[in-house]
Amino acid sequence: MKKVLVLILCYIILFATLAACQKEYTEEYIEWGEKTNGNVAELLENNDIPYEIRDGIIYIPEDAFDKAIYCCA
Repeated sequence: MKKVLVLILCYIILFATLAACQKEYTEEYIEWGEKTNGNVAELLENNDIPYEIRDGIIYIPEDAFDKAIYCCA
């Protein structure tokens, strides 16, 4: 019984740590590039970078700019 409680406590701590480590982007959206193919949007989604497409142009949060360059260049 004690092992089960310790295991549950470890899972709770792990989940709380992972949830707290997720990046919340707060800056305004800036122009990042044109939507020429669906691959760019897929890469942004796979790397948890929020984006908006307005008039065929991709906008990302300003504080996600470096991460977008690393994942999609």
